[in-house]
Amino acid sequence: MSLFVHPRLLTAVFGLTVAMALGTGAALALSNDAQAIVDRVKATTPNLKPVCSDRGQLTKVVTAATIALAEAKKINGDHAVARAAGQEAGRYLYFHCS
Repeated sequence: MSLFVHPRLLTAVFGLTVAMALGTGAALALSNDAQAIVDRVKATTPNLKPVCSDRGQLTKVVTAATIALAEAKKINGDHAVARAAGQEAGRYLYFHCS
């Protein structure tokens, strides 16, 4: 077995490692509006586990939080923007259900 590693291979491995690390970090970051929705859901739902593990219940809770925050002008009130933030928050809560 040779101890020599081609420089292009090292560069490719390093590049993929950095890209994966950056991609993971960006995937975990929520928009400000989505974070506000997540915070509202967590504050208003003391026992989140049964809610976040049921998509129907989660949709109702996230929708209610999104509407309340949009009406209070805590998040962007544009329907499409608020809906996208709600979907982002819902996905986050579903996949990070604890």
